[in-house]
Amino acid sequence: MAKKKKKSSKPKKSDLLVKKSMVKEYITSKGDFRVSGESFEMLSDLVMNLCDDAIERAEMNRRKTVQRQDF
Repeated sequence: MAKKKKKSSKPKKSDLLVKKSMVKEYITSKGDFRVSGESFEMLSDLVMNLCDDAIERAEMNRRKTVQRQDF
């Protein structure tokens, strides 16, 4: 019997699109800085907005693939 593929659920506005540990590691490597929890939510919102803009550009160019130049 074949396994059914799990459908990935659409990210909600409250989901984080960034990996906290990687962002925290990057920021702390730049000096004596710490990161607040709210920073991750804002960063994720910024990433989501960038993705939405890139999707619009791809659609305007009649493409289903978001490419580098769309960002």
